[in-house]
Amino acid sequence: NMATILVMRTLQGGFGSIGTILVGGTFDDMFIPDHRAVPMALFSHIAIFGTMAAPIYAGFSDQGIGWRWSEAIQGLSNIPLLVVVLLCFKETRGGVFLQNRAKMLRKETGDERWVAQEQLQAPGIKEALYNSSVKAIAMLLSEPVVFFFGMWIAFTWFITFLFLSVITITF
Repeated sequence: NMATILVMRTLQGGFGSIGTILVGGTFDDMFIPDHRAVPMALFSHIAIFGTMAAPIYAGFSDQGIGWRWSEAIQGLSNIPLLVVVLLCFKETRGGVFLQNRAKMLRKETGDERWVAQEQLQAPGIKEALYNSSVKAIAMLLSEPVVFFFGMWIAFTWFITFLFLSVITITF
């Protein structure tokens, strides 16, 4: 029914906006400032093109092989992407990078004093959950810029997903 579609698309817009917000930080980890423009432009182009092209190919696949296959095709197309990511991309998180570097230095020098701070005091599950969720929620509620930007992205994705869901109903 319409209420379910609105509620679920609102949730999908809120959760889908997270990936859009994280791209800048991910590219900051992956590229130096002088080489960041081209990947960011490519991402923006692909995101906009994908949003425009998805209803077209999903509509044809829906007509030809049924609506369930639209989701299956998306899932199956992510398998090669996952393989490429796992085999070709390096970890960019600072803590993991420092742990790998300390491991390499211990191996090269034979000096066991080379350790990363995370190896000295590994955070417990409670601290890890706090750092990844409570801090983000606190920042969302206490920083007006973060709150309004997050709400704007969530709203735009809500509208996008709502329009994409009615294409099949309309046609």
